[in-house]
Amino acid sequence: MGPGTFAGGERLVQRVERILKDRWYQEYLLRNATREAKRRFCRHNFQHMLDVARVAYILMLEAGDLQVFVRQYSLSGREAAREIVYAAGLLHDIGRWEEYDHQSDHAAASARLAKELMSRTGFTPLEIEIVTRAIGEHRRRDAHETLLGRYLHAADRLSRPCLSCPARADCHWFADSRRQAYFTY
Repeated sequence: MGPGTFAGGERLVQRVERILKDRWYQEYLLRNATREAKRRFCRHNFQHMLDVARVAYILMLEAGDLQVFVRQYSLSGREAAREIVYAAGLLHDIGRWEEYDHQSDHAAASARLAKELMSRTGFTPLEIEIVTRAIGEHRRRDAHETLLGRYLHAADRLSRPCLSCPARADCHWFADSRRQAYFTY
């Protein structure tokens, strides 16, 4: 498999490939891994972020909202939308290490870091705004969230392997009664 190609032959578009190869993206993943080395629960690693990107895209496709998303932002088409959704998924937790180090909101930190990274990798100001807003929204649901924010939030929850997790009994996230609608979005 070559760079930017995933299982099933899925080829990511050029700017997303630039994100994956970016020195600072790799550094943020390493910082997350270092802070979570002894963590028993879900980790905020590349696999999680890729899973979120894929699930968000699939959810948008299945709901018929990809074309809505394209029209809403006057995107050039399905591939442009896919690239934006994947960028959001791959970047949504890159600032998790800041939450460990400074007790800051990792969604806000990830949005800030994503803005810098996306600027370096060729995204337009509109695309950066779409992604960073969705990243900022991914931890909570509210009436003012964007379409991408809603799908990123749902994908973040659906991508977790809670049902087969050996730490599930001790996990406050899984036990939280507000998570009763775990598989709904």
